[in-house]
Amino acid sequence: MAKELFIQAVKAKLAGLVDADTAEKVIDMVTLELKDYDLAKRSTELVVYDDENQRVIKSFLGCLTVEGKSKSTIRQYKYSLQRMFKFLGNRKYSEIGTAGIMAWLANLKMSGAKSASVRNQRSNISPFFTWLYNNRMIERNPIDPIKPIKVPSEERRAFSSEEIDTIRTICKSPFERALVEALLSTGLRINELGNLKLEDVDFDKMVVHVKNGKGGKDRTTFITPVAKKYILKYLVWNKHKSEYVFTSRLGGRYNNNSFGEVMRDMSERCDIHIHPHRFRRTLATDLARKGMPIQEIQKLLGHSKISTTQTYIETRTEQVEASYRQYVA
Repeated sequence: MAKELFIQAVKAKLAGLVDADTAEKVIDMVTLELKDYDLAKRSTELVVYDDENQRVIKSFLGCLTVEGKSKSTIRQYKYSLQRMFKFLGNRKYSEIGTAGIMAWLANLKMSGAKSASVRNQRSNISPFFTWLYNNRMIERNPIDPIKPIKVPSEERRAFSSEEIDTIRTICKSPFERALVEALLSTGLRINELGNLKLEDVDFDKMVVHVKNGKGGKDRTTFITPVAKKYILKYLVWNKHKSEYVFTSRLGGRYNNNSFGEVMRDMSERCDIHIHPHRFRRTLATDLARKGMPIQEIQKLLGHSKISTTQTYIETRTEQVEASYRQYVA
């Protein structure tokens, strides 16, 4: 009886969240997963496997360090794993199945997370279960049946010039305007911007030195005269003196979550989906349209593969038509 009630509850949660076909597949998966289990309402007694889970996570993260993964990547993996284990009541790692992971991802979506964010969470925990499976610590990989989450094109596309104008208009502080111009001109990842120190920026030459970027690599990028103007204006306005370019209200270094909160607040003011990565896509697309070779854009953005850069560059229908008219004439 408990199983039936549980399945009905899951079905009710899925209603309106996903289409009927997807809901049916999830219910079938949950039903199949539960067939070998006895289900009972949670009691007040809790068996905690937290220590063992933390030990295994620590071992996994240690292997990533040996493999040369960046501190930022390791931090993201650890954060996602801790969120998942907390949602699942610190269930032992070897007892986590596909249904549990699906429930966690569905909960993230129901809580308002964007598809891209849910996709990233799945990507962050996937290496952990693959590592467990390869080391024969689990009999099967529960992440395998879960396909990568599709991200709507709206979340991935570059900003239009009209959207950029709107975003600039709704900036309500020197900090927000400096943030927008810095992202637009440098193409920095948001964690790279947070780690950017004043000593890394040569305002005279308008050059930015990115230290220990993704993959632990250094590179050089640039700021425009407009970006220079608003960043310097922000530095004069900012009362918290720090070695970092951007500081929080308490004077500390801005982290990804803090930047995310600012972006969400700005999004609500203009009804445009503002995400840090869209600025990178916008820069790549604009530079490509103006004729900059893709190999140079790749180096500017810090991509290890040129295929990644190609996915950043958006080609619009009107651009294709204009090129067609030019070459067919």
